[in-house]
Amino acid sequence: MIHVRYAATAFLIMALAASLGCNPSQDKPGAKSGAPMSNSGEIKTISGQRASGAPAASPQDQADARTAASRILAQMDANEFAAIYKNASPGFQKIGSETAFAAKFLQTNQKTGLLKNPKEMSIATLPNGALVLVYRLENERFISDRRLTFARSQGGQMVLEGLNQHDEPKK
Repeated sequence: MIHVRYAATAFLIMALAASLGCNPSQDKPGAKSGAPMSNSGEIKTISGQRASGAPAASPQDQADARTAASRILAQMDANEFAAIYKNASPGFQKIGSETAFAAKFLQTNQKTGLLKNPKEMSIATLPNGALVLVYRLENERFISDRRLTFARSQGGQMVLEGLNQHDEPKK
């Protein structure tokens, strides 16, 4: 009787394994999917997209974003916040009024003083195609990171979508 139980249990386990198990001829999940790896372990781009899923920005988009960033940085140095706001995207303008934007960044510039020598720290493409450029600026009292986000307008111009500044006092 015990042998019958063992045989029945073994049969049930094999039946369960057969119904749930894997086919040895199938590849393991993910074995052939995803981006190929280079010898350095870096993920390659495929069909104009990064492995992260974000589209790779064209060299022209990157150049146009850098040109727009230079203009914005110069306008910030000159306290031309109204011009920055007026030329920004409608989505940027929905965040707040021109007066509030100008007042906030004027206050920030008064607190930090003129920040000099912008150095590009990074450029990245977001999943929606927008480009994010991060610049580090400094003076004798502060180190600041400015994050500028740009996207193409319907008219083809690179317009400001987002602006963030983080200031750290120097030690």
